[in-house]
Formats: sequence, C-alpha cells, structure tokens
Amino acid sequence: MKNLFTAFLSVILISAMLLSTAATSTPPSDNPAKYNNTVSTYTSASISSSGKLSIDLNYTGISGVTTKGVITSYVEKRFLGLFWTRVNIGQPNNEWVDTSYSYTYSGSHTQQLTSTGTYRITVNYKISGSGGAADSIDYQVTRTY
Repeated sequence: MKNLFTAFLSVILISAMLLSTAATSTPPSDNPAKYNNTVSTYTSASISSSGKLSIDLNYTGISGVTTKGVITSYVEKRFLGLFWTRVNIGQPNNEWVDTSYSYTYSGSHTQQLTSTGTYRITVNYKISGSGGAADSIDYQVTRTY
C-alpha cells in the first residue's frame, strides 16, 4: 500500500512539472518584442573614476512611419540603502527631455556627480508614428561610483 501511494505521488509530481514546463517553454528569442514605430533603441550609461556620468541615447525608427521621438532620462542616487532620490542635474524636474522629429536620433548627456554611491539611470523612449500606438520602451541600469 505504501509503495502504491509513493508511485501515485510520483506520477502527480511528474505531471505537474511537465505541465508547468509546457506552459512556460516559449523562449524569449522566439517571441521578440514587436514595436509599431521603432526598429531599435540603444542606451549606454557609465561613470568614470572621477565621477563623470555619461549617457548615450539612440533610436532607429521606420523611415516614412516614425514621426516623433521623446526621450526622457533621469538619474537617482540610493539613499539609506533602500530609497532612491533624484540627482539635481539643473533641468526642470531633474530630467533630460530630448525630442526629435526624425526617424533616427543620437544624443548624449553628461553630469558630474558630487558624491560616491550607487546610482540608477532611467530612460524612457516614446516613439510615435503612423504605425500604430506610440511605442514606450524603458531602460534602467545601476552604476556605482
């Protein structure tokens, strides 16, 4: 009786594992993000040993389709190990807002950081055009100085 119960539990566990694997087995490469107005974005953020933050921003839209790109980026510093506070970059709302009416854009921002710590860089690309609803593409990374 004990062996029958163990065999029954084994069958249940194996079935549950197979069902959960089947439900989540679509690899990300087989299901890439599809955008209405954007081919790609590229963002790079680094902090030099002297505390100079550099952010490179690029997007490529679709010629004849993409009509506008608005890129909003800001920097936050970790506070007390749990909280994030915006870094004063001398811009309204302490964020950079770049607007382009071209299907491509390439730009950058730099900021001298005043103290060491962990920084989080957040960028949002909002790309509009005739291809459908505007694409909203987020990028976020942390860097330490």
